[in-house]
Amino acid sequence: MDGAALEVEGLGKAYRRYDRAFDRALEFLTLGNAKRHREFWALRDASFTVARGEAFGIVGGNGAGKSTLLKLLAGTTHPSAGRFRLNGRLGALLELGAGFHLDLSGRENLALAGALMGLSRSEIRAKEAEILEFAEIGEFVDAPVRTYSTGMAVRLSFALATAIDPDVLIIDEVLAVGDVYFQKKCVDRVLDFKRSGKTILLCSHSLYDVRNLCERALWLDHGRVSGLGDATAVTNDYATFEREHAGADASSTPRPGLPRVLAARIRRRRDGVEVHEIEAGESIDIGVWWENPEPTRHALQLGIGFLRQDRTLVSAAATHVDGASFDARSGSATLELEQLPLLAGQFTVLVVLFDGDGVHRHHEYALDRPLTVRARTKELGLVRVPHRWRFAPLEAPPKR
Repeated sequence: MDGAALEVEGLGKAYRRYDRAFDRALEFLTLGNAKRHREFWALRDASFTVARGEAFGIVGGNGAGKSTLLKLLAGTTHPSAGRFRLNGRLGALLELGAGFHLDLSGRENLALAGALMGLSRSEIRAKEAEILEFAEIGEFVDAPVRTYSTGMAVRLSFALATAIDPDVLIIDEVLAVGDVYFQKKCVDRVLDFKRSGKTILLCSHSLYDVRNLCERALWLDHGRVSGLGDATAVTNDYATFEREHAGADASSTPRPGLPRVLAARIRRRRDGVEVHEIEAGESIDIGVWWENPEPTRHALQLGIGFLRQDRTLVSAAATHVDGASFDARSGSATLELEQLPLLAGQFTVLVVLFDGDGVHRHHEYALDRPLTVRARTKELGLVRVPHRWRFAPLEAPPKR
């Protein structure tokens, strides 16, 4: 396909499983004539194409085959079936910190890893300052990697993989590692790649990240493709299928110095009373108060969503989606909801403070009590959709 960064056709990977170590030895000694293994296909018959400059998401539960697919594309394992073609230099962020020699210093590992990636000595030296500035490991750059904390190794690995200016960048759950500060740096770097027209393959359990960073997505289930297409449509299908069972408290703990939600309240419009239970169709206001210790450094976007008890997002409003601008300094906001269309049920109200791009989440705050909606009608479903009926006498049946 013209303009394709990646073409995958019928790709599959099978592993051999043995019940006992003796069975493996017997099969080896008989040169395979005594077959004592069972095949487990971690990935089977995957076919898709990723265009140049496209951000492509990969979603699925644990054991779905996501990491196997990325390892095949990165060349760390070989396919058992099918083929793929990758056009351009590859940067892969699979297991951060993997591949470093523990007895070598950070600087020496940069030289070694850069050489394995095909960089010349002059290219490595030219990028060293940029890598170390991003990694922020200070004087430890000349200390053995075995003395590093996990976070330091993660930062150095990410900085190296993204500094080689790859044409295709593979990311496996990197946006969920490290502290909040480093996650923000990762998101910013990935957004820079996206804006510069690089091709990104993002594997993540965060459906929000996939929806907002990717144009299309692939859904894997037990090693097979279950969905392929528009990122929003695929992640919605996957969320419906998965029905994540998480706890009711969705709040996160903000890092000191970062923006955080202080409080949120629901008030009934007609009398201004704070409520946790309403009738379907009532008008409500949701007030939010936040603080931002460093408004010049941290731009803000605000989102408020309603989650069903199985954590499915029913509806949400966000300032960056609505084009609503506001002062990033500490303050408050009110979301006015006319005739809330939710039908009977209990819903967690979640408030999220995003960065200026509406991607990285500084803080998630769930109201301590769910919003209970009661309906006096027999309407079915989650929301009331405005509608009306029209009738006419039968003149002629429609043609098939």
